[in-house]
Amino acid sequence: MSCPELSLAARASLERHGAEVLRWNAQFSLISRVAPEQRLLALQQECDAAFRALHDAWPGFLSGSSGITNPAGVAIPLRYIDLGSGGGFPGLIWQAWLQDVGLPGMASVGTLLVEPRDKRAWLLEQVARNAGWQVEVRRVHWGRRQPPPPRPLPPAHDLITLKALRLTDDEVLSGWRRERPGGEYPVTICRFCSAEADASADEAEAELGLPVAASPGAPGEPFSCRLPFSHPAGLDALLISHYPAPHLPNSA
Repeated sequence: MSCPELSLAARASLERHGAEVLRWNAQFSLISRVAPEQRLLALQQECDAAFRALHDAWPGFLSGSSGITNPAGVAIPLRYIDLGSGGGFPGLIWQAWLQDVGLPGMASVGTLLVEPRDKRAWLLEQVARNAGWQVEVRRVHWGRRQPPPPRPLPPAHDLITLKALRLTDDEVLSGWRRERPGGEYPVTICRFCSAEADASADEAEAELGLPVAASPGAPGEPFSCRLPFSHPAGLDALLISHYPAPHLPNSA
């Protein structure tokens, strides 16, 4: 199913987000100070295109994956986590998409933006509050030493994005285990990357510790793959690693 368009109300919220980014950019250095309007538009278009690509590919990625339903066979909802949110790219943009359009077959159960820098975290909170979005902003460094969540989390399939941070899967999952000590639910990690697949890209992916499977394979098995997407500035990709709950690597 092709991804629907955002509603006018959601687009208006994202326009206000963009205006706030431009307003505070000179103080927080949220985006480039050279031609910031053009850079903002490029980031918005890139994040939009990435979500559309994931939306259209989502059923194929997860068909047959164990852990997307509870023991009673009822689909569990989706919880979104963005690491190193900065000015909200892609965190706030994907929040708007998830609330307005969602991913096929999955209801949203909440959004967490992780941003340790106070001024940026404050901006994220202000934009989310003004848009009426239920978003938690947490000022922590993601990883083994982060504090546990302030309250127990509901069952969910966790979708984690990284745009600027370079963390290995083990580092991402180490922080995720602080969120969900039981590790009984699936997690999908999406990194923004180049669409080019060559020897250097293969080496970089190996350093990230991605699952060995190159594409969705046997039902219930972990896998990694590149999901290309195009936008006005060019061609990029989401580097995806998916872990069904029973196949999560042991913590280090």
